[in-house]
Amino acid sequence: MSIESLARRDRHGSRSARSAAVSLAGTLGLLGLAVGALDGCGPAATPAEHAPASSNADVVVTFDGKRQKCIVSLKSEPQGSTIACADVVPFVRDELRVPSGASYDTRTVGNVDPATTAQVDASLKGAGYKRSP
Repeated sequence: MSIESLARRDRHGSRSARSAAVSLAGTLGLLGLAVGALDGCGPAATPAEHAPASSNADVVVTFDGKRQKCIVSLKSEPQGSTIACADVVPFVRDELRVPSGASYDTRTVGNVDPATTAQVDASLKGAGYKRSP
């Protein structure tokens, strides 16, 4: 094999590699656009009843009337934990380790017994937690 034929093969090979790189870049670009277009499609990752309130509260307690349970979450959590409403204070204090004096907010989903919300609210205040403004 002569030096000239090797030089021709190298030039042809590098052109082929460049062409493949451009093709790959274009394919990846189109794939990125397709994924971006689908980003807003489909159901929300977090159901609305589990989403934290848009307040500055440290803890959010959502009363779930249908399940007769409470969903407790930290403001930094996308989803909370479903527990018995009577266990909200021990859960916040012992499991989530939220210090007394922290703020909380409440929400309701569905028909909730007002006595349940009043009892949890009184328990949280009695444990030293403050209602978020």
